[in-house]
Amino acid sequence: MNSQPHVPAVPAPPAPGRVLVTGATGLLGSNVTAELLAAGAEVLALARSADRARTLLPAHQRLRIVEGDITRIEGFAAQLRGIDAIVHTAAWFREYYQPGGNDPAQLQRVNVDAVERLLEAAADADVPVMVHISSATTIGTRPGGQPSDEDTPPDPGWERNGYRASKVRAELVIQGWSEGDGVRVPVIVPAWMWGPGDAAPTASGRLFLAVARGELGAVPRVGSQVVDARDVAAAAVRAITTGAHGRRYIVGGSWHPLPAVTRQIATAAGGRAPRKVPAAIAMAGATAIELTARLLRRDPAVTRAGTRVLLEGNTQHLDSRRAERELGVTFRPLEATITDETAWYRSHGTLPIPGDHASSTERTRAGLRIGIRRVAGEHGQQLLAAGRQAENGRMQRGS
Repeated sequence: MNSQPHVPAVPAPPAPGRVLVTGATGLLGSNVTAELLAAGAEVLALARSADRARTLLPAHQRLRIVEGDITRIEGFAAQLRGIDAIVHTAAWFREYYQPGGNDPAQLQRVNVDAVERLLEAAADADVPVMVHISSATTIGTRPGGQPSDEDTPPDPGWERNGYRASKVRAELVIQGWSEGDGVRVPVIVPAWMWGPGDAAPTASGRLFLAVARGELGAVPRVGSQVVDARDVAAAAVRAITTGAHGRRYIVGGSWHPLPAVTRQIATAAGGRAPRKVPAAIAMAGATAIELTARLLRRDPAVTRAGTRVLLEGNTQHLDSRRAERELGVTFRPLEATITDETAWYRSHGTLPIPGDHASSTERTRAGLRIGIRRVAGEHGQQLLAAGRQAENGRMQRGS
């Protein structure tokens, strides 16, 4: 189901000697770290918690963990001396798509201001290149289902999504930065990333686990561009040596219907596939899931913020030919991504082994039923009904 014809791979350039990876324990950051180590590079992995990084990243003689916060660059600026490149994956992303995560101050501080300060620190330390990770939400749609490319502007109303707006502002910072200022900055624009290494997890990981555990009853009839985080990581590493300054590279994978994705997850994990429901009731369902999760004091598998982006992206198709042609990017099939993500979660104890799956799922469902009755009661059911009505009203108003 590739959106574009296959392009023969570009010969791999030599790996840079020493690379700092920000957000190194995240889905993309951990895969960038693995890609660099496989290519023979020395990696400095920036993480807020060194202890957590040690549990998630491989023990490797060419890997050094640097504890630091991307909003306090002065705390690790000295580590930039002698670095050949930075791959900047850290962002206020996973948090934004959780309830209460729309924090404008944090979005500005982490996703915009930190980019500018990291560029300044890189220039001061004579780091020649910084690969910046943007987002496909900054790319708009084209009429008639035509694939969007790197020059397609965001759709009207783009600023209503705080994460997308922060990524647009970050790219404006990069556009104002001349290569003559000392740092070359290629920009990778990934689609919705899935794959092994999603420890946090991100929205895709939460959805994956909910389906794999049999906790999600339905998904809307929508689709999205899905890409393996390992393919995005490979593109980012290639961009270190071959990416042009300020040039955007869409790494979009392929478009897949969400019900088809969840069926593959259920097959790989031995679970039950969610049923398909009309897209029009998706927001009401997300509201109900959020409210139930709040009552049970647990993270929701699906959120309203994430569902809005999914609905908006239903008609978005992406053209990755520039990245295929200039960076040598290739895309693995969705089945490989799902299979490997299942294996990764099982190896980390997040998913039960196949023989224990049915009993574990039934225990989870029973706990949810008991928890809803005990914590929510009649008042909780009224809250759920009110949430559905509120979202129906929002959709009718077109907001």
